Amino acid sequence: MKNTVFVLAFLLFQGLVFAQEKELLKILNTELKKEVKNQFQSSNFSGDTIAINKPFTIDQQKILSFEIQKTSPYFSGVQIIRQEVPLNKIIKIGKDINVIFVTEGDAVISTSKIIGKEITEEKVAGHLFFLFLSKEKQNEQLGISIQKAFKEAGYIIAKEFWYD
Repeated sequence: MKNTVFVLAFLLFQGLVFAQEKELLKILNTELKKEVKNQFQSSNFSGDTIAINKPFTIDQQKILSFEIQKTSPYFSGVQIIRQEVPLNKIIKIGKDINVIFVTEGDAVISTSKIIGKEITEEKVAGHLFFLFLSKEKQNEQLGISIQKAFKEAGYIIAKEFWYD
């Protein structure tokens, strides 16, 4: 009986965590779609454009990842950018023009491939996970919502700087 109660409690907890991870993904993907939609309407339009190749996902190992395609007047061809980070390594969220997760050590793996006349690929480890959310201003509530979704999924992150 004791084991059954423990198993049921564990499964209930896992279900709640999964639901909160889904909420986190919903927030991130909604904001990324909004960014893509509004990128041409910004007074700060720089000529760089992004498209979503793969939305934000969380795999079984609790790795958050996504992939975008970027074009820019500063290079020819397209750049494919993929980032991934273990959720438990994210320690802060902030905004300094772009919304960023800060991690412990070099927990973020960024793969960048430029496809043009030649294909170049670079893979680097770092401590910054760029969400590519920069067009919307006065959106500190977004940081609070993301921080809350992390907390409800069982991860405590700090929300620090928030500059447009």
